[in-house]
Amino acid sequence: MTRPRTTSEKSCKACRGNHYVLDNREGRLRAAVCECFVCTACGGRGHVFAEDETGVSFLQECECAELKKSLDRFNDANLPGKYLETQFDTYHPIGSQANKLALRIARDFVKDFDKEPQCGLLFMGTPGVGKTHLAVSILKALLLEKGVHGKFIDFFQLLSDIRHGYSQDLSEQAIINPFVHAPVLVIDELAKGRNTEWELTMLDQIISNRYNAADKVTIFTTNYTDEVSQPDRGKKTKDTRVEFSRSDASQSWAGEETLEEKVGDRIFSRLAEMCRFVKMEGEDYRRAMAGKSAPRSPGPGK
Repeated sequence: MTRPRTTSEKSCKACRGNHYVLDNREGRLRAAVCECFVCTACGGRGHVFAEDETGVSFLQECECAELKKSLDRFNDANLPGKYLETQFDTYHPIGSQANKLALRIARDFVKDFDKEPQCGLLFMGTPGVGKTHLAVSILKALLLEKGVHGKFIDFFQLLSDIRHGYSQDLSEQAIINPFVHAPVLVIDELAKGRNTEWELTMLDQIISNRYNAADKVTIFTTNYTDEVSQPDRGKKTKDTRVEFSRSDASQSWAGEETLEEKVGDRIFSRLAEMCRFVKMEGEDYRRAMAGKSAPRSPGPGK
């Protein structure tokens, strides 16, 4: 995003020189222009006079308008307010090479996004290892730094919205179309729930539409792992790269079905073509970080 000429200073404690502030408003993450921001080019009017090659003056949009457009895109992304502080710098992999690799992959995804075509990402691992943290960090960075349109949806919540829409005489397409057509889409909690035939049909509609669109990128998170045969371990295909670390990738999480078993062969095959699978592991990140900040209770007396 082009930086307009501005009186905003990095010393501003609210925006730290970013020209915008984020807030949790009624459960949704919202962005607004910081009060310290004043564009010296247009004085806040949004337009400036320029001259063409013949010397004729005309009115054109000021560079500062791109900031407001970027914030509008951010506010349209459907990001939950609980991710106010979520960004790459606030993710701290705890003793896991796999999670350090996942963080690097996520950062590189943003860095290279406008340089070359990107396949999607599928972060998989047990609850609490930071899958959603990285997915949201990617989306926030793309929205605010790259000027990309994107959406976030918890898949379980999307199903709930569709069911509610039936009572409002809204079609399934009316609910899912904004997500189907988003250039970048984060689908959180893939395969959560019972995965009934109806639920899988809704998922297939979204994935099939995005699978057939070369200009759309999808990022998934799931608590379920894949199942990779020994000869295929770490193999790279045209559209997907599978990352492995210390753990045996052919093993599913204890007591759980594999992702393929949850979503079926057809959907899983398309996920494998659309996405780079990134496996994460380790202890519950949220609990570990909460434990560092929480006061310790006194131990039992002796």
